[in-house]
Amino acid sequence: MSIRHCLSVLLLSLFAGAHARADPLYAFDFLPAGFAPSALNNSGQIVGTYGGAAAILSGGTITSLGDVVPNSYGLAINSHGDIAGAQYSPYSGSAFAYVGGTVVPVAASLPDMYAYSNARGINDAGMVAGNAQPYVGEAQRGFLYDSGGVHLIGTFGGDWSYAAAVNASGTVAGTATLPSNWFDPVRHAYLYQGGTMLDLGTLGGSSSEAYDVNDAGLAVGWSETDVVLANGVLTRPFAYRDGHLVDLGSLGGEWGYARALNNAGVIVGASDLVTDAGWGYHAFIYLDGHMVDLNTLVTGANGWEIIDATDINDAGQILGRACRLGTCTDVRLDLVSAVPEPGSGALLAAGLVLLAWRARRRRAKPALVLGVSLALAAPAVLADPLYTATFLPDNFTAYGIGNDGSVVGSGLDPDSQLRAFVWRDGTTTFLPTLGGPSAWASATNGGFVVGASMSGDATRGFIYRNGEIRSVGTLYGGDSIAYGVNAAGQVVGDSTDASGNTRAFLYSGGTLTDIGTLGGTVAAARGINDAGMIVGDSDPGPGFPDDGLHAFLYHNGTMQDLGTLGGGFSLAEAVNNAGQVAGYSLIGAEAVWHPFLYSGGVMHDLGSFGGDFGEAHAINAAGMVVGYSSFADDGFSHAFVYADGSLIDLNAVTGGLGIQVLMDAVGINDAGQIVANSCNDFGYCAPVLLTPVPEPAAALLLLAGIPVLLWRRKN
Repeated sequence: MSIRHCLSVLLLSLFAGAHARADPLYAFDFLPAGFAPSALNNSGQIVGTYGGAAAILSGGTITSLGDVVPNSYGLAINSHGDIAGAQYSPYSGSAFAYVGGTVVPVAASLPDMYAYSNARGINDAGMVAGNAQPYVGEAQRGFLYDSGGVHLIGTFGGDWSYAAAVNASGTVAGTATLPSNWFDPVRHAYLYQGGTMLDLGTLGGSSSEAYDVNDAGLAVGWSETDVVLANGVLTRPFAYRDGHLVDLGSLGGEWGYARALNNAGVIVGASDLVTDAGWGYHAFIYLDGHMVDLNTLVTGANGWEIIDATDINDAGQILGRACRLGTCTDVRLDLVSAVPEPGSGALLAAGLVLLAWRARRRRAKPALVLGVSLALAAPAVLADPLYTATFLPDNFTAYGIGNDGSVVGSGLDPDSQLRAFVWRDGTTTFLPTLGGPSAWASATNGGFVVGASMSGDATRGFIYRNGEIRSVGTLYGGDSIAYGVNAAGQVVGDSTDASGNTRAFLYSGGTLTDIGTLGGTVAAARGINDAGMIVGDSDPGPGFPDDGLHAFLYHNGTMQDLGTLGGGFSLAEAVNNAGQVAGYSLIGAEAVWHPFLYSGGVMHDLGSFGGDFGEAHAINAAGMVVGYSSFADDGFSHAFVYADGSLIDLNAVTGGLGIQVLMDAVGINDAGQIVANSCNDFGYCAPVLLTPVPEPAAALLLLAGIPVLLWRRKN
């Protein structure tokens, strides 16, 4: 039995024990009357419609967008509080996004033949997934809106396609039809990325639909099976992972669908029941291979039945629908702590100690056996790093780390506002904004912190140092975001032009400069080293008509295309002072991308943990790279560190994590400290600072080995 499996068994024992004692895991709150919710983000903000206009519910306060987007519907929201939706009708209206306080008329970018549209998803980069309908003729098409450009999504030979959601990498999940009759078309769930549609197939029946996709590329929805019942075909909720659909089962009935999932892979939806009482179907939560009726995990229900779960965020909060005595209302479920029995707690504690002892014993054993030989080969024997873990507050998301060990990102301040923060040695400092209510920090270097802040009705990149915050301005009047900074305080990022295209900038000496593109109209800068070398991504222009963005390296006025790993796009995220670049790229025609290290003029594929998706986010002076990779067996992601030619799962070499799983490593400094974001199976998420445990010096290992050798000789 593997260490991870042992821990899973212990956790399941705890979960089952809590369930048997009816200890609640969730409490629910009724949403305000008249507010119709659509989605929630990781800060617990809910977007919906109120008083005839798109609105955001945050901390008990409803903010209407009726003054800026009248007669509108809010349908999607990202982690920054930006929203997407439609005016006039949620189905056949006019798609829009509201980003950084500015209305983006997405519908205006569609071809003229598409008179109606809506927006159903928006990611943190402002990419929007939606649907366009013509006046007459060609049927509906899903689309992806990115930096002012629109990519229409095709079909599988049928009449229409539908886009339901988009993840951080721009992967769209939805449904497209096959050649079939118009009144009940055969349709399949799909994933769309970089111009390529991936047919997800079915569970044996003719049709399937996808409703959501997380940042690891795991998709959920429903599918018909090959079981035919007297009243129709048996349908099941599914999760798509590793090239096939997984049947999630049911709560006893004949149909069900998965509506949403978070980045920890926790899935929610609804399933019917075998019952003659109540509503006949209940909301479910699916985690660790089991479907659980949410009503068994809720306290204070007072006769209310949770009949549907429509969204879940990374904090484990769930958006749902509850009914009682013929009345239904919208609710939000919030995770609360179940108190384990002493026996279960002791079992878990003992198990964690055992796992930690086994992990350390496996590394310590060669020191006892090899003795003097270990002193000569210590670097090879102890090549795998070992880290201690320090947890940051759970309402934070980390984005970077400095060489002084300071961590930056975004988090909720005491007033529940999303603010940029600097965390160091257990102390949190919230940075001022540029006048708006929210901000986030992307990177830090040499005491400088950069990011983006609301400023009036716009978003502006900022640079902060010694208590002073300054806007970096804008290239062409649009929004700007700062992503990277070097020790001299030079800043890079992107800014939108009058057409909505993203352009890469360098901010140096108080001047903002457009550094150009690889031949197209779009570019974004993500990192800069102390020599002023800049990395990012740009569309390569007419020479690559079928490609997406390509990673670039910019130096001394020249932008170099770094190419790809064989697929149609690549993105560069970070560069160290040696000019080594870290990022990720498609590796072929399929929707599979891997992290890369560009060094010595060559882009090296860093591999994966067996899954289809992986990204590198940061690199230090020693060329160590961090990021995430998914697994073949479950599609979920783990944080990695790449060192000395090996891709290492950080969860396997870190002590003190408990039930937390490191999902993504976002930063590494020159001392080898790593900051990662973690979650557990119950939806609790928090950033983690990983600090290397120093390896014993060779001389100490030699001294430790000599007594062992003497003892062996004596005996």
